[in-house]
Amino acid sequence: MSVTTSRSILSEGNAAALAALRTALGGDSSVSTRELDRMALAVDASHYLHTPDAVMRAKSPTDVGVAMRVAAEMGWPLTFRGGGTSLSGQALSEGLTVDVRRHFRGMEILDGGLRVRVQPGLTIAQVNGALARHGRKLGPDPASSIACTIGGMIANNSSGMTCGTTANAYRTIDSMTIALPSGTVVDTASPQADDILRTHEPALVEVLERLRDTLRGDKYRADIERRYAIKNTMGYGINSFLDFDTPAKILEHLMIGSEGTLGFVAEAVFNTVPVPKRTATGLLMFDSLDAATEALPKLVYSGADVVELIDAASIRAMGPDASSVLPKGFNVDQHASLLVEYQAMDDE
Repeated sequence: MSVTTSRSILSEGNAAALAALRTALGGDSSVSTRELDRMALAVDASHYLHTPDAVMRAKSPTDVGVAMRVAAEMGWPLTFRGGGTSLSGQALSEGLTVDVRRHFRGMEILDGGLRVRVQPGLTIAQVNGALARHGRKLGPDPASSIACTIGGMIANNSSGMTCGTTANAYRTIDSMTIALPSGTVVDTASPQADDILRTHEPALVEVLERLRDTLRGDKYRADIERRYAIKNTMGYGINSFLDFDTPAKILEHLMIGSEGTLGFVAEAVFNTVPVPKRTATGLLMFDSLDAATEALPKLVYSGADVVELIDAASIRAMGPDASSVLPKGFNVDQHASLLVEYQAMDDE
């Protein structure tokens, strides 16, 4: 019996890039073009399929820096991959896929759980499991916490329902180690971080400081403050140019939500938040979507930690599962509901 399999057919330029990468890594075997390896990372939680030219299982920030430098020089697309929980295909590439989950799984609990040092390959659930004994957790709580990695959480500014604008990754980050496309690696906690950037990345520093000074002017400041006064997880955190003065700290916060376009977060230190000891959850039913939305402000300002709107179509989509929360015999028409949760440290 013969079996026909597809093979990676690299263009001349990408073949040269692959050879350059292997040479730069000293013949490291972490780069693979095996079909099994490539197909295993050709899908994520989205409905897209993109098979990469090669897969690299990076072992250190230096390895990642080398890969980014070579890819940039050779014009070879490079994409980081963590847990692969993206619904939009962000973990997929037709060039080089750098798997940063396997070898970046370190964690250190700091200050009795008040802070935690983590590498990007760990899942949020794994970190929270270690913090639980201290009564602490990470601020962001995306629905995919059991599977999504810290690296993906940072890159996509994944937030969830309870962190709002105060406990998200942007507000709870303490420092991070960043590998830039040129190969420069900088720890933003280091007192020399800005000096390192000025020495090795002068063009980047010039852009960061110019944008900082421009965006702080009257023409832009009010609009930026308005946009980030509410939950805003889309794209670069432009508010970092208002909130921070030094290049290292501005870059650190721009990394959150950058989707891997600025560099690689090899390690991050987060300030943690307390785990509430008491929760109360209820499902509120309304006759219409308008009635439900009119109730939102009062619920939000009452101190509710979660207020999620569920329209009639979504209720019906639950099918038989909806019977566990709806009154017996209830027929959904134009109704809407609000899932409301309050959290506190004690019963009172």
